[in-house]
Amino acid sequence: MRINRLSSSHVGNQPVRVLQHNVTLQFETTNPTFVELSKTLIKNKGLKSGIGYYINDKAIHEMVDGHYQTPFVDEHGKIHVHETFLSYVWCVCYSMLVLYDEAIAKVSQNLVSETMLHKIDTKKIDKAQELFDYAKSLIVYYSVWDKTNLPNPEEYAADDTFFIERANGLFIYAMNFILCHEFAHIEFDHIEKIKQGRNTVSDILEFEKEADLRSMELVLSGVTNNTKLSAEIGVLMGLCSMLFFKQKSETTTHPATDDRIHKLIEKVNASNADPHWGIAVLAFKLWDNQFIKNFNWPKKVQDLKELYDLIRQEIQSEKSSS
Repeated sequence: MRINRLSSSHVGNQPVRVLQHNVTLQFETTNPTFVELSKTLIKNKGLKSGIGYYINDKAIHEMVDGHYQTPFVDEHGKIHVHETFLSYVWCVCYSMLVLYDEAIAKVSQNLVSETMLHKIDTKKIDKAQELFDYAKSLIVYYSVWDKTNLPNPEEYAADDTFFIERANGLFIYAMNFILCHEFAHIEFDHIEKIKQGRNTVSDILEFEKEADLRSMELVLSGVTNNTKLSAEIGVLMGLCSMLFFKQKSETTTHPATDDRIHKLIEKVNASNADPHWGIAVLAFKLWDNQFIKNFNWPKKVQDLKELYDLIRQEIQSEKSSS
C-alpha cells in the first residue's frame, strides 16, 4: 500500500511541499515566548511578518533575484526560503537518519552483544545513499525528485512510514534552527550594522556566530522531555547539511561548519553514549567520501566520541595548514 500526503492546501512543485505548513507552524511557535518576541521585532526592528517562499525548479547554486536558493533575510527584514533548499535538507535528514540507524547504531549494538540483535536493512541503506546522492546533486543541478523510486515525504510505501515520519520531525527542527538563525540577524541588528560599515570578514563571522548561538537558544528553549532529543538531532542535521556544499569547512561568510557542529554538541552537553557523536561522525564520513579528503579512519575506537575527536582533529589541522 502507498500513502499520499498531498492535499489542495499544499503549494509547490516538490514533494517537500507537504511539510510547508509544518515548518511555518513550528517556526511561529518555536518556544512559549516566541510570538511576543516576534511582535516586538515587527514593531521595533523591522521584521516583516510571514516567510517568502520561492517555488522554482532551480538548483541551490542558481541565482534568483540576486540570491542563491538558500535562506536569507533581505534588507527590508523579510525572511525567505526556497523549495529546492527545503528538499535538500529533507533528503539529508532522511539519509543520515537511515544510515545512522541501520549502518552505525544497529551494527554497533550487534557487535557489542555478539549476536544478530538487529537485522540490517541493506535495501534501506542503499536507498538512503541514493537519496543522499540526489540531495548533493541539487546543489549544482536541478532534477525532478523521483517519488516512485526515492524516499520522500509526499508519497511512499506504508513500510517506510517509520523512517519517513522520523525524518519529517528532524527536518522540521532543522528548518526551525535555520529560520531562527535568520530571525536572529534581525533581532541583533546585523543587517543595519553591515549597512553602517561593519562589513569586514571578522564582522560577518562574528554576526554568524551570534546568530547560531541565538538560534540554538530559541529552538532548544521550546523543547519538552519528549522532543528534546529530536530537536537536538534535527538542529545537528541542519548544521551537518552545510558541510556538503564545499570541500573546506571554513568560508569567508560563515564559521567553519565543524566548529558550528561542535558548538551545538557542547551546548547540549551530549554524553559519550548520546547519538550526537555518531551523527556528526557520519556527516564527516559522507563529506570525506564526497570530496575524497582521505581522513584517517581508525579500525578500532573506544566509542563514537573518540572517533569524532580524532576526525575533527584532522579537520582542525587541515584548517590551520591552509
